[in-house]
Amino acid sequence: MIKPNAWYPQRATQARPRTSMSPSRRFRLPTERLADRRIDLEACYRYTLSRRTRSGGFSFYRHPEWGVEEPNAPDTCAAVEIVAALGQAMPDARGCIAWLQGQQGNSGDFETWTIGHAVLKALRHLGGEPERDPSAFLLECAERLRVSAAKAKDQPGWLLQAARCAELFKILELEIPTALGETLPGALASLQHADGGYGAAGSGLPESALALALSLEIDVPVPGELLSFARRCEGPPHGFNIAPLSGSSALETQLAGLQILQHFGKRPGRPAEIESYVASCQMATGGFGRAPGAVERLDDTLRALQILALLGDS
Repeated sequence: MIKPNAWYPQRATQARPRTSMSPSRRFRLPTERLADRRIDLEACYRYTLSRRTRSGGFSFYRHPEWGVEEPNAPDTCAAVEIVAALGQAMPDARGCIAWLQGQQGNSGDFETWTIGHAVLKALRHLGGEPERDPSAFLLECAERLRVSAAKAKDQPGWLLQAARCAELFKILELEIPTALGETLPGALASLQHADGGYGAAGSGLPESALALALSLEIDVPVPGELLSFARRCEGPPHGFNIAPLSGSSALETQLAGLQILQHFGKRPGRPAEIESYVASCQMATGGFGRAPGAVERLDDTLRALQILALLGDS
């Protein structure tokens, strides 16, 4: 429950139940089984803490030996979630909270919506609060997302930003502004294709999972065709491919497919292939890249853990 505080804007009269897609859900890793699957969770923890900068934030490309620190909000948020997923407490949480609070402007705003989303979400995970009222910033971002159904396809990244916006309003137990709430269902529906998937340019699993998350946050019925689309994306050699006729995959694709199946209460048809794919993405440092051989990143490391948790649930 959110503590009463002057910075929070208009509160909902009662807290809404969190859905299974909520990022605030503490997922559980099947640690004993993973030890036999070439997945090193201890190395993952060490990698995550090695990305912490002296200022308290995190950066996946930190190289102190070259004088490169450059913490950023999305990496810090991912690190916070990774540490929690591994069942650990964040070392010097106060220092991390202080860095996050320092990313806010004097008027309560943030340089970008991406930064604001990551900061407020990470603070919520750590039990911290922003030092200044961000309500004007939140409402401004919500207003920019209020587009007609005809224009949703023409705005790159609209679905991602809309899902993040709705997610943040629910995490903070705030009511989505009425004007935005009235336009979101139509704009979202305009992004669904005849095959049941979602996407601005065409159907794909990652955007379809975002559409699912947004639907759940704004209480819009999820069409059953979405499950059929996800099932058609299942196949060799990795478990899930980005689209039915594609052989391309990445961690975000695997996670998206599992999230959709979980919503419908279904099990993946190729769990061994998915788990093998995740294991092949872990680097010697302990972090995970988005695909085998890719540079390890904190956001992809979080995705890998989320995938493993969903496989454990199924």
